[in-house]
Amino acid sequence: MTPTNRTTPDRPSMPLRFASAALRLTPTKGHYNSVDWMRGQYLQRTYPSPASLTRALRRLCSVEDYLLDGVRTVTLRPRSGGSGRHIIYTHGGTYINELTTPHWWIIAALIRSTGATVTVPLYRLAPEHTFAEAYCYLTAVYERVLETTASDDVCLAGDSAGAGLAVGQALHFAAVDLPRPGQLVLFSPWLDVTGTNPDIPQYDRVDPMLGVPGAVEAGRWWAGEADPRHPSVSPVFAPPTALAELPPTSIYQGTRDICMADALAFQRKMIDAGGDVVLHRFAGAFHVFVGLPWLRESRAVFADIAETMQAKRSLGEEKPQP
Repeated sequence: MTPTNRTTPDRPSMPLRFASAALRLTPTKGHYNSVDWMRGQYLQRTYPSPASLTRALRRLCSVEDYLLDGVRTVTLRPRSGGSGRHIIYTHGGTYINELTTPHWWIIAALIRSTGATVTVPLYRLAPEHTFAEAYCYLTAVYERVLETTASDDVCLAGDSAGAGLAVGQALHFAAVDLPRPGQLVLFSPWLDVTGTNPDIPQYDRVDPMLGVPGAVEAGRWWAGEADPRHPSVSPVFAPPTALAELPPTSIYQGTRDICMADALAFQRKMIDAGGDVVLHRFAGAFHVFVGLPWLRESRAVFADIAETMQAKRSLGEEKPQP
């Protein structure tokens, strides 16, 4: 089966180019290229707090802010135009960084474009915590959502590490015999924390934001005592039988991003397993470019998600009732 790729036909927009150039002026890539910096910054830190909800989101949605299994969880319901869909959105940050304001911008764009309710699990971060703790909590989140929403109307979504975690959740839910969610939406997914893909260097040269050594260190912290190749940590290593059972998957990925190498590898493996996956490539786009929702490229992403969700719902409505 031939992989499905969709590449934006035009050159990168000028605002995207400016944003990419601005990223090169920040110290982020240098920090990720230094394991010593990462250890000094994170191993002795005060545990961080997530960014506050934006005023725009509070105007757009009713907000339920609660504890589930002792972990803060936020559910946002559109005040009007709700579609009945429910997105569980796990934020990125290499599993070590808190949810930031651009994450709320992404979530607001998803709500505006799809009418979905969005639940945001503020899972506990590494190095203080590991993936094993997160999955117990995320299972409780999913079970709570299923109390009010059919599984086929649930979408697991996320960016970067959070997108890898969205895939990991789908694999985990299948393993514990929970109903399969209806869809996966992945923004610049981090699917292999080992950093061993031989194609990474060609993207590392043009990535203005990320570096491999620090990310791999963060991945080790997240894995804890487990093998970093565990599918719940690095879904690219999931067996074909598990990949074949994943929900229909949409990947939105920029070409100036070290995560592109593993997105391509994951797509190939999922296609070989008989899975349903579409990779949307955005020329010149950096890691999680949708964090700037006003970019032309980002608007195209959210429009495609809305179209895909609507098409899926229409298809479901056309199916004959038993």
